[in-house]
Amino acid sequence: MPRSAIYAVLALLLAAAACRRPHEAPPAGEFLVLAGDSTFWVHTGSEGIRARGSPLHLARYRGRYYEVYITDDDRSYTDALIVGQQMYRRDLLSDDSALVFEDTTITHIARWYGRSHPGDHPLDTDDEPDAEPHVSAQSELNTVAQHGQYLSYEYKADLSVTGSEEWHTARRGVVDLRDAAAPTVGDIFGTSNGQYILRRGRTLFAQARDSLRASRDSTSRDAARAIGDFRFDDASFNIAEVNGEPAVKFYAPGHGARAGGYALPLPAIPVSAPGWWQDARDGLPAGGDATGIRWSHAGYRVVARPTRDDSALLSLVDSTGHEWQIAVLPALPRRIFWVDSASADSATRHALARAFDEAALYSDEVRAASARLPRARPGTLRLATDSRARERVVPRRGRKLPLRTRSYP
Repeated sequence: MPRSAIYAVLALLLAAAACRRPHEAPPAGEFLVLAGDSTFWVHTGSEGIRARGSPLHLARYRGRYYEVYITDDDRSYTDALIVGQQMYRRDLLSDDSALVFEDTTITHIARWYGRSHPGDHPLDTDDEPDAEPHVSAQSELNTVAQHGQYLSYEYKADLSVTGSEEWHTARRGVVDLRDAAAPTVGDIFGTSNGQYILRRGRTLFAQARDSLRASRDSTSRDAARAIGDFRFDDASFNIAEVNGEPAVKFYAPGHGARAGGYALPLPAIPVSAPGWWQDARDGLPAGGDATGIRWSHAGYRVVARPTRDDSALLSLVDSTGHEWQIAVLPALPRRIFWVDSASADSATRHALARAFDEAALYSDEVRAASARLPRARPGTLRLATDSRARERVVPRRGRKLPLRTRSYP
């Protein structure tokens, strides 16, 4: 659903809520709802329901709020379109930003091109590359989930050189928002747990490989021919959750012409909760089923129910079962942060308001590069490929981009 349509529906729902009689007022509450690529700030009480949505991705750990955002890293030359992605986190209170993910793959490609083509020169800010550049290298970075100080992401990159074969890569990873480190499973869950997780991951990969090779149906045979191009990688994983407890999910990267640009997802590996998981539980749903998910707080519940178009209807339910519809969200919420005296003082509220104001001004302007670009490659293993060329939309240099967040099984 387009963001403008979402906010229009939101406005209608809130207007209806405001017209209710005083004795039908919902319980007093204030919370932040993270859904899709947006955050919604909801106020409820005697004046009805008020909510504000913004293309803002918030993270919170150790009681402090951060904005996570992605910028483009344009290293293009006259005859080479080279655009990567970088991720930053901004402390809302201090307004300080720090780089937490650097696109070293694109950096290395840019350096290689500069050495190989000394006669070419990097483009200035307002210059455009040739319409059909000799080299095209681009990456895409998406967040998957945040658990405490750890943020899981998906990374994909494509390289095309005229007269040569295309190259593609896809992998997963975790970044520590505190210091931009790329922690191992041992760093996150402890040495002993880390060793078990790696052994279990390699076993699951071997089982997936053997299962495909033993299968006799035609679809699996196609996959079996490519399974040899996948490799188990200790560093290609995301943190997940199973029934509110931590888990690790590995993605085996593919290599070569058949498997490059794909990542084979393996089953989640449940892990005993380490000490930091208590902070990571903050804002997770208290429960849910096929009909929806719910959070409980201070005598009321917040319920999110999926709709047919992959959006979600958010409602508030009091202790008697009376329900108030709040808004239609672009996706099922991932997390709710309660904003009350225990978690948000006046400085924090001011910082949140400023972040919402600034995010509302993010531009949707993009420029399209009319180049022959690599084939689109999904991030997980699929049996059918799309051989059609895609047009890459490249953000303006230096502009903060609305963060894309994807949910994966």
